[in-house]
Amino acid sequence: MEVLEPGLQEETSQAVRVLTTRRAVRSFSDRPVRDDLLAPLLDSMVAAPSASNKQAWAFVIVREPRTLRLLHAFAPGIIERPPLIVVACFDRSRAVGGGAWDEGMLCVAMAVQNLLLAAHALDLGGCPSASFRKTPVRRFLRLPRHLEPLLLVSIGHPAQSPRTAPRRDRNEVIRHEQWG
Repeated sequence: MEVLEPGLQEETSQAVRVLTTRRAVRSFSDRPVRDDLLAPLLDSMVAAPSASNKQAWAFVIVREPRTLRLLHAFAPGIIERPPLIVVACFDRSRAVGGGAWDEGMLCVAMAVQNLLLAAHALDLGGCPSASFRKTPVRRFLRLPRHLEPLLLVSIGHPAQSPRTAPRRDRNEVIRHEQWG
């Protein structure tokens, strides 16, 4: 096995730490997400891979208290109201081959995963939710017909340290070369 250079080894170690320690955060403090933290979150989101690089996504950043209350009212999947919600949408007008839902969900999910990892790296937390009523959300966000909201992602400063969720052992879910 090849040994990494010291600088690269440190960067790799930090990246792996972010990947392996991220947890779902559903309870947030009252602290707002500062503007200087928002920019790297958004940059990380739009850097995600996408099918045929079509980037068939669109996002609405919600920070205004009234709109946060409205989203929360129509989203049973959001337990506590966060200081920021990212509404992640599939943009059917940019989709490959007619815009299949699974393709859109895959592209949006990769962007949301980047958002969650960036949030964790910046000492924020987050949690995506697909449990919301689309019609009212579409209406009060004034989404055009080609944008389909898929996930509401709560982001904020965790109210407490998130617990480690049980994970399946990698030997249970990974095989090399063949399954059997």
